[in-house]
Amino acid sequence: MKINDIMIKNVISAKPELAIKDALQIMKENKIRHLPVINEENTVIGIISDRDLKDASPSVFAADQKELLEKPVSEVMITDVLTAFTNDFVEEAAHMMTENQISCLPIEQNGKLAGIITETDLLHTLVRLTGADAPSSRLELEVPNRSGMLSNVAAIIKEHNINIQSVLVYPSNDQSKKILVFRLRSMDLRMLIQSLRESDYSVLWPEELGMST
Repeated sequence: MKINDIMIKNVISAKPELAIKDALQIMKENKIRHLPVINEENTVIGIISDRDLKDASPSVFAADQKELLEKPVSEVMITDVLTAFTNDFVEEAAHMMTENQISCLPIEQNGKLAGIITETDLLHTLVRLTGADAPSSRLELEVPNRSGMLSNVAAIIKEHNINIQSVLVYPSNDQSKKILVFRLRSMDLRMLIQSLRESDYSVLWPEELGMST
């Protein structure tokens, strides 16, 4: 999945001369936590968060410092902005955000601001990709870490005429094995689980034979 498929395209942004108080008001009214700062060419030159602005705002007890709110956002914005591109893959953007501990990523196309993604967008995408938002059952297996295991299990699932909604593969704590997690379009997996166990597969979930999810 590409970033272009999940990004917010109607981006609310700010110009560098915007006053801090006005930026705070925009964020409050639109219930957002970040504002990309752009120049006249729509190029990203900075980003500000609600936390940045609140840190730069005077204390409620400092009545003589209200002029701080009149300062432009250019004085408090982060200028070393990490960005991604519309054709980047979602997992690459997620990796960039986790590695750099950021919760928002402006998206560029042809050097101009084209969208934005947040950690919330990524979580929604994860739910969608795993099929957890649709009626389905979870099947989790531990299999030997060798080629062909996924196709072998998929063949058994096919024998039971069950459609696969999604599948994830990740390492097991035992390096000689790996974990397969399926989302299946069936609410009753009892016969399938019996077939898998008869083929010596280790079913981790559902935990008990005859249990449906």
